[in-house]
Amino acid sequence: MKKDQNYIKKLFLTYSATLLLILTVFFAISLLFLYREQYHRNIQIQSQLSLKVQEQTEASLKEMDRIINGLLFNKSFMKIMKSSVSDPDLMNYSDQVIESFVALDAPLFSTYRIIAFNDSYYYTLAKTGENPDLIKSAALSYPWKEEILNADGKKVFIPPHRDTFDDEHQLVYSVARTITDGKQNYGFIEVQNIYSQLENYCKLTEASGSVIIFSPEGSFVYPAVSGETDSKLADLYQTICSTGEDSGSLRLGQKQVSYHISKYSGWITAIYCPISEFVPYGLEIIVLTGSIFLLLSLLSLLTIRIVAKRLAAPLTGLSEAIGRVTIDNMNVTLNTTSNIVEINKINQAFRTMFDQLKEAIARNIQSCANEERAAYLALQAQMNPHTLYNTISMIESVSYMNGDKEVSNLCICFSQMLRYISDYSKREYTVQDELGHLNNYVSLIEKRHEGKLSIRIHADPSLLSAVLPKFTIQPLVENVVKHGFSSQIHELKIEVIIEPDSRGWHLIVKDNGRGFSNDAISMIYRQFQEGDATMADHGDVINTKIGNLGLTNIYIRFRILYGDSFYIDIGNNPDSSGAYIELSVITEV
Repeated sequence: MKKDQNYIKKLFLTYSATLLLILTVFFAISLLFLYREQYHRNIQIQSQLSLKVQEQTEASLKEMDRIINGLLFNKSFMKIMKSSVSDPDLMNYSDQVIESFVALDAPLFSTYRIIAFNDSYYYTLAKTGENPDLIKSAALSYPWKEEILNADGKKVFIPPHRDTFDDEHQLVYSVARTITDGKQNYGFIEVQNIYSQLENYCKLTEASGSVIIFSPEGSFVYPAVSGETDSKLADLYQTICSTGEDSGSLRLGQKQVSYHISKYSGWITAIYCPISEFVPYGLEIIVLTGSIFLLLSLLSLLTIRIVAKRLAAPLTGLSEAIGRVTIDNMNVTLNTTSNIVEINKINQAFRTMFDQLKEAIARNIQSCANEERAAYLALQAQMNPHTLYNTISMIESVSYMNGDKEVSNLCICFSQMLRYISDYSKREYTVQDELGHLNNYVSLIEKRHEGKLSIRIHADPSLLSAVLPKFTIQPLVENVVKHGFSSQIHELKIEVIIEPDSRGWHLIVKDNGRGFSNDAISMIYRQFQEGDATMADHGDVINTKIGNLGLTNIYIRFRILYGDSFYIDIGNNPDSSGAYIELSVITEV
């Protein structure tokens, strides 16, 4: 039953993981699609709101400029303003000028102030009380005189400022022109609107976000106090100007911005909204999608659980039948009513197995009777290593007598290698011992690859007595011969260098072969780390499978012999020809 439960669990987990992955991908794509669609739709809404704010602001400016143009084309008004320059007694004309103001401002009377003035006299229509002395003083110190004069009769849009003609100093925005007949200037006309009207235009009730309006020079029109904006919005003017487009949408940091540039006033109207708030009901979409996903997942898991149990039911019955099989009960009858082809095949295989098992038991009983004798014969057949040495010596002698000195020398080298391999009479082995074994190997392997292999050995005489693990140098050279040959080189050159350095001595084996791949180097160092970890945990490194006499084997034996005084470096030569292995032992601290 336990195995059946494990199988059902595995079946359930496999199907569940697959289905949940599919559902997750599906809902993630759906959620992304819905979010992107709503995001692009909100960009359109934001752009439309930006255009609406611009049109309302522009309509207000045009209405103010319409009043100014109406006065400039009013002959009576122009005559009065021309006369005011030289005639100080113009009180009789005041009512006539005010009537012109009222006629042009009617029927909405949307302006806050209409004022025509020069250094001698002024006429004003305002929704506040008047202080003649204050107005005269403000007219004389009017701050936009130079700007308006430089406009040469064209309209000038004055951004929000404090009304200097009023004691209350209301915040207003205005349009102004010079009073001129093209030859001479007779004063100035300014039409003001209260700033709260501009605020009403910029209030957003249909979407999230905030409005900002720049003048053509980059100063803030709305909000009038620049401190209400952050440093990134201060850079928005330059960003919009750099696009070269009259309208558009863009990302600025963590904000989505839509803008329109008025061809009439040059004012830039922009609406910005934090990305996190740009889709106002994005959280609701996520919650709804997540709820649907969770519900479907639970239903799917329940369905998969039921299906897994039904699929595993025949195997459960088969497992129970197999569980009743013992050495004394070999006649179990299996249920063959399953309509699953695979289960029926398993039943047939199980019956066949019974027959084969009975036959195998009979053979096993017969073979046990001869086991001790077979073991005895196997022990008797073991060969004493000295028999092998003597046989090789006999072949060497016959070769020498027949004049084949080359075969004789090869037999001598091979015999010496066998003796070194099987000799464990010494507790420590030196560089000289290893070099002797290496020279015998070189004689054999260079003959094997004659003309294609060159091995050069350089060992400092002072290091011949240095201790190192047995089977170190020859396996390193053998690895190079085994893996270093490449179709790009005509002769594989191997160099073995043993020499002292500033802190001890090192052994270097380098070649001009194919070199290591990056993956191979990473794998080798990872094996080194695993060996260090095993030794640190006092694990069994003697019986660990570490690749025969490979690099990891050599690394662990050096670590056991020298501890932290041993280092190894593996890599490719700087000129990209071949590889190197450097074993370093520190003897001085």
